[in-house]
Amino acid sequence: MRVATGLSKVLCLVLLFSLSLASACCLSGESTPASPTPFSTESEFAFETQAVPVGMSTLPPMPTLVPTITPTPVPLPEVCLLTDFAGDTALCSGLTHYEISLTIDPSLARVTGQQEVLYTNLEDKTLKDIYLRLFPNTPNYGGTMTVTNIFVGGRAVTPVAELQASALRLPLESFLRAGESVTLTMDFSVGVPATRAAGHGLFSYVDGVMALPDVYPFIPVYDDEGWNVEIAPTHSDDVYADVASYDVTISVPDEFAVITSGACSRPWDGTWACEAAPVREFALVLGRDYEQANRMVGDVVVNSYYYPGHEVGGSLALDVADRALSIFSNLFGPYPYSELDVVETPNYLGGMEYPGLVVLEDSLYPTGSRVEWLTAHEVAHQWWFGLVGSDQVDEPWLDEALTQYSTFLYYEAVYGPERARSVLNAEFVHTHRELVRSGLDLPVGLPASAYSSALYWQVVYDKGALYFHNLREAIGDDAFFEVLQVYFRDNRYSIATPEDWLDAVEKVTGDRHLGIYRTWILGSSDGEE
Repeated sequence: MRVATGLSKVLCLVLLFSLSLASACCLSGESTPASPTPFSTESEFAFETQAVPVGMSTLPPMPTLVPTITPTPVPLPEVCLLTDFAGDTALCSGLTHYEISLTIDPSLARVTGQQEVLYTNLEDKTLKDIYLRLFPNTPNYGGTMTVTNIFVGGRAVTPVAELQASALRLPLESFLRAGESVTLTMDFSVGVPATRAAGHGLFSYVDGVMALPDVYPFIPVYDDEGWNVEIAPTHSDDVYADVASYDVTISVPDEFAVITSGACSRPWDGTWACEAAPVREFALVLGRDYEQANRMVGDVVVNSYYYPGHEVGGSLALDVADRALSIFSNLFGPYPYSELDVVETPNYLGGMEYPGLVVLEDSLYPTGSRVEWLTAHEVAHQWWFGLVGSDQVDEPWLDEALTQYSTFLYYEAVYGPERARSVLNAEFVHTHRELVRSGLDLPVGLPASAYSSALYWQVVYDKGALYFHNLREAIGDDAFFEVLQVYFRDNRYSIATPEDWLDAVEKVTGDRHLGIYRTWILGSSDGEE
């Protein structure tokens, strides 16, 4: 089990705790978060008393979609944080800062860039090297990235390529002691695949849409196991990251819309100036023909970007993001950013989350099929991955299982307990029973590499959601929703571990409820609580 080390988490959490009452505002501007509305549940675990439908098609139909596209979009903000959270970037001492300049040539499917990175050693040990992740060189991205002219502290460095050139080790001539900072500068060039074959098409230039997550050299997390640079399985998320701040200048042909993490302004034609902080990565999407609809949800601008003729999916994505943002802010804690973007892209995964930006599969938009579930799921990731980080490669359940259960909470809040019970049975219970029946059941708490692609989704997402439901049944609604808020409050902008989750459970209930944890997460029921 990984445990984050060093000063970064301690400094951030101490400051966050001291300012929690001032900064944990609801979107409405109240000084304290609203208490979650309790949901009624059966006294017994739902799957013990309810018939299990064959699949999601048996659920009650969605309400008739009422078009909500408005002719005049709300103006986009030029700062990334809401006023009540404007000081959050300063809360985490030593936040890594990226200053990036990108030039994008769609005709060549190529990105060239320069970046300067201010990095502070917040660990409790001296660092002999620094690593860069080159995500475009991994199988999940399917592109190419080369990095040249690397300087560390003003001195030229010859990097050592590792892991199929997906990681560069930068030896330090002068070791970096705890608390010391250093500046890295470099040039880079990226080839973007003109196909959706690799990595579910999430990094690609297809049909006039260029999707560019992590298109820059990226400093990974350093923890008790050292630098985290392993290549993630193709069915897993790749990014395990501390929060950082970004100032990004993007040069792109005028005919392309630019959608990014954070907020952007357009100081002159063909150039965008964007800022994002504190966030775990910077993602951007370019598109020739996007249509846009948006609205204010509290103080947040929620945007839906979609292809011409895809108003059904675009309207539904906007409605769901609106509801999900309000529900999750109420249940978990406040969303601090000024924007939330939902973007149609030519991927075939279904959906993917980035800070302040989620993408959904374009084939779903004409009919709206699965758009509601996927939008709610990816919006929940803004809390579990974005604001509360974790190791998505070695402990994927901590964000994916909680996000999947949060999607259930969205359905419960919107449609009531009867529909939610149908979702629970059809999506989670049925999957788990099939795993047990077929002899393929595994513990939820394994690394992503321990599962095949199909079992990863079934065990980590769906079986994992049942851990949270079982815990909720054991401790009651009031305590369960308080646990979620405590977990969010104590780990916002930091890296959470399973121990941090259990700490939150114990803070609220006085008990870690290890029997439930061992049964669902560790796959054993031995031992006393």
